[in-house]
Amino acid sequence: MKFFKLTALAFASTLALAGCGSDSDNTSTTASNNNGSAVPSKPPVNNTLSELEQAKSIINTAKQFILDNKAIEDAYEDASEILTEQQQARVNLTFEIAEGLHGYMKENSIAKLDAADVALLRDQGDLQEVIDKGLDSDFYWDRFYNDKLQPSDDFLATLDTNGKFKLSGTTLVNSERLEHNYNPLTNVTDTTVTKDSFKITYDKFENSLASNSSTDNFTGRYGFNRLDIGSKADAVVLSSTSQGATVNAQFSDKVLVNDEFDINDVNRAGITLEKAVIKLDNVKLKANDSIIEARDVELGFLDMSRKLADGTLVVRTLPTAIKLTGELLKEKPATDVAISLNAVANETDIKNVIKVTQEGNIEEAAGKFVGVEIVMSLKGNVTKETATSTAIIPLDIQANLKRTARDVVELQGLKASVDGKSLYVTGKTILDTQYNISCKCTQLDITQNNAAIKLKFDVDNKFIIQDPKTGKFADIKVNGKVFGELLQNNGTVSAKFKDNSFIPLGQ
Repeated sequence: MKFFKLTALAFASTLALAGCGSDSDNTSTTASNNNGSAVPSKPPVNNTLSELEQAKSIINTAKQFILDNKAIEDAYEDASEILTEQQQARVNLTFEIAEGLHGYMKENSIAKLDAADVALLRDQGDLQEVIDKGLDSDFYWDRFYNDKLQPSDDFLATLDTNGKFKLSGTTLVNSERLEHNYNPLTNVTDTTVTKDSFKITYDKFENSLASNSSTDNFTGRYGFNRLDIGSKADAVVLSSTSQGATVNAQFSDKVLVNDEFDINDVNRAGITLEKAVIKLDNVKLKANDSIIEARDVELGFLDMSRKLADGTLVVRTLPTAIKLTGELLKEKPATDVAISLNAVANETDIKNVIKVTQEGNIEEAAGKFVGVEIVMSLKGNVTKETATSTAIIPLDIQANLKRTARDVVELQGLKASVDGKSLYVTGKTILDTQYNISCKCTQLDITQNNAAIKLKFDVDNKFIIQDPKTGKFADIKVNGKVFGELLQNNGTVSAKFKDNSFIPLGQ
């Protein structure tokens, strides 16, 4: 269900009023407010402005959003590219080495591997096979086919009788990565080897997402105090004051739990996951000039099941909640943004309304729906830099979405502020039988003071043109009277007012 799409569409519209802002499917520019607040309050009316001035003010505020949008997009594009390709490969390998050793020790009932043991495996030529088999995948040999470790004396991996794996200490990694590059012009695939050498320090790495005894109430942990990967300018540091993620699960009966909460099919025998909560607290990534911190992340899940006509038990795991708060800090362009998200589905609705069909699919009972509410916020500052100037853009965006009927998702309120002025957006969309947005039923109402603009969109989130001759797709009204209109001609959007003045909005 595309609950986020309506909010993203609203935000894109306030930024562009013409689809000239961010991708309407990209929800990274909004995030939720986890502080319990509901619908953001509507801004007060400035009665010192005339009606025509109010009509122009709502457009000028939208235009400022357009001018600032590039800086906002740049900041968030960088957020996903904090790590270089080499750094990302090192981070991946850091976890693969740990999980490979873990899997090898579990498979061979080994309680301890110290530096001498790992060095012996390396010298015998067995280390890569140990890591690959431990990862239980035929894929990794192709990416990291030769990883030679030179562990320091403090390097130690342990596995206790209840499945808890711990790793600590430092190792030098000499990695050779095999890469395939296909040339469509020559129909030839070139193979290259990328070599790298760097150090990893594991500080209390732990994986206890397994239990060797049957239980109906499971608690596990996956995380670390700190991982130092590489050094100097290329260093990547992952740290957590809470040792990463904790997992709590309740089952309908006792069951063996293995890695990643896969439940052994042989032992399942109708046992379902009643509820699972994964919490991630105070995890920080620091690399280059950026810091990303996840201060409070929580994911909720539960199982729905049905025994089919042939006796097969079909189980589907459904998400019930996504909650997070975090922060992005960057030196260039200077960025300090707090992000939060709270998306919660009604668990009682899920249990009473959702069912697994005889075909093994999930559907809602006829005439009923699962209630979902999403609260979001994004606050802070990003920097807009040009060749001649630098400006700070304050961000203050809040939004609330709610599913109010089986086929209706409402944007109950979105408030976005810029230069001391706010735009307020409400709207709704009608979902089709596949829970996609219907092509004729998406509408947003954008207001500022007593000015209002009503926008309607087609299935591709493009404006529905009301007058093909002029290209008009919306009136600009103040107190119900028309003071201007929004026009789109040859891809260019502009606002024309009754005094014959124009404000261009962009492509």
